[in-house]
Amino acid sequence: MTDHEVIYFCNVCGNKTVTSLEVPAAPQMAQMEIQCEKCTNKTHLLLTKCPRCKQVVKYFVSDLDFPAEVRNLAKAYLSLIAGIKMKLRDVVEEFNVPVPKKWSVQLECSCGHDYTAELPLPVIAPPAV
Repeated sequence: MTDHEVIYFCNVCGNKTVTSLEVPAAPQMAQMEIQCEKCTNKTHLLLTKCPRCKQVVKYFVSDLDFPAEVRNLAKAYLSLIAGIKMKLRDVVEEFNVPVPKKWSVQLECSCGHDYTAELPLPVIAPPAV
C-alpha cells in the first residue's frame, strides 16, 4: 500500500520519474532510493510524515548515499575510539565511550506540530585492539 506520490526529475539526465512510496509517520523515518530508469543515477531520500496531520516531509534528498556514509563515519569513529583506548591502556583500567543507537532530527510541520523523527544507526563490530 502506497500513500505518497513522488515526481522526480533526474539531476543527471532530466528524465521524469513518477513513483509511489509508503512513508511512515514520525518518529519513524524511511530511507529510500529512486533510480532513474534512463541513466541509472540514484537519489537517496529520508522521508517521514507528521504524526498529527500526516503531511509528508522530505527531510533529505541527495545523490549522497546516506546509509553508506553513516556506516563509513561509524567505522572511522570506532577506529578512532580503539586507537584512543589502546593509547590509554597503561593509564586507565577501563575506557568506555557511549555509542548512539539512533540518529534523530527535530522537525516542525506546517500545521504547527513539533516532532522528532529518527533512524536506527547500524551496529558495527568494534575493531580489535
